[in-house]
Amino acid sequence: MRSGVFLASLAVAGLLLWYVWQEWQITYLSSKVIESRLERDALLAQRDRLKLEVIQVWSLENVERMAKERLGMKKIPPKTLKLPPP
Repeated sequence: MRSGVFLASLAVAGLLLWYVWQEWQITYLSSKVIESRLERDALLAQRDRLKLEVIQVWSLENVERMAKERLGMKKIPPKTLKLPPP
């Protein structure tokens, strides 16, 4: 009789430990999912900022400004531009 009670108590304790371990795993994995989502959101925001920066750098106004400042080029009106015949 005593061994039956002991085995039942042992089984209940084992089930409780298994339940606690599962709950801990769920909590841990849930926190990892949240952490990954936050990291993903930050990376997506950074990607959007970089896309905007690329658009701004390669805008016609910025290219014209860089051509003037860095290369010393100046804008020529279309009438004075002479192209060789085709």
